[in-house]
Parts: sequence; C-alpha cells; structure tokens
Amino acid sequence: MDGELHRLGLLMCFSNSAAVILIGFLMRPMIATTAPRSGDIYFISRLAEGTLLGASVTAVQSGFMGLTISGDTFYQLGMIALGLGSLPMCLWLIRSKLVPTWLGALGFVGYLFLIAAMISSAYGFETTSMTLLLPGAVFEVIFGVLLITRVRSKQV
Repeated sequence: MDGELHRLGLLMCFSNSAAVILIGFLMRPMIATTAPRSGDIYFISRLAEGTLLGASVTAVQSGFMGLTISGDTFYQLGMIALGLGSLPMCLWLIRSKLVPTWLGALGFVGYLFLIAAMISSAYGFETTSMTLLLPGAVFEVIFGVLLITRVRSKQV
C-alpha cells in the first residue's frame, strides 16, 4: 500500500508540473493579444516553474542528482520564477480591465510577496515566509473563483 501511495504522490507532483506549464501555454495567447512580451514572459516563467518543481521532486526522490542543490532550493527557485513572470501578467490584468484594478494590484503585491517569502525561507525565516504568502493566496482564490464564474456564464 505504501508503494502505491508513493507512486500516486509522485504522479500528482509531476501532474502539477505539467498543469503549471499548461496554464502558461493557455494564458500566453490571451495575454499576447495586447501584450506580446508579457505573454512570452509569463509562458517562460511557467515553463521554468514546472521544470523546477519537477526537478524538486526528482531531487528528493533520487537523494543525489550530482548537484549540491536540494529539492527545497528547486522548489524555491520555481516559486521565484512564478512570481517574477506573474508580475507582468498582473500588470496586463490591470491594463486590460479584465479584473477589477484592486484584484490585479493584489495579485501584483501577492507575487512580490511570494518572491520575498521564498527568499526569506531560503534564509531560514519560515514563519515570516508563511505570512508573506497570504496576499498571494487570497488573490489566487478570488481570481480562480472569478475565472470559474465567468467561464460558467460565458463572459470570458
């Protein structure tokens, strides 16, 4: 049973990496209609995030990849890539008026805080890093609900 759960956990982790890349692939054309460079940056950041998250799982599973980089470091770098690439996406959200300005601004601040959280975590300030994740988490939930409700009502 433990082996099956372990394989399921690995499948879920690698599926997340694939989903992250797919999100970038699907969002790029929408962003690129009015902001091509922002669309490219967002896609590249999601590609980097997915790859680094996959490398994180691989590093943990292998125990040694011939590198001195830990699984945590790969994860933190992946989250920093997400944060950096999402800043232009949030500016695009604000400029395009697809979401209320306050929501795009919350996303921008949330992704800045995500970057700060990963840096503080790397320096051992886990409690601080967890607190810094809150604005981004609020943005992700509200934005996700907004996307789902718009798709359901075919406003997108």
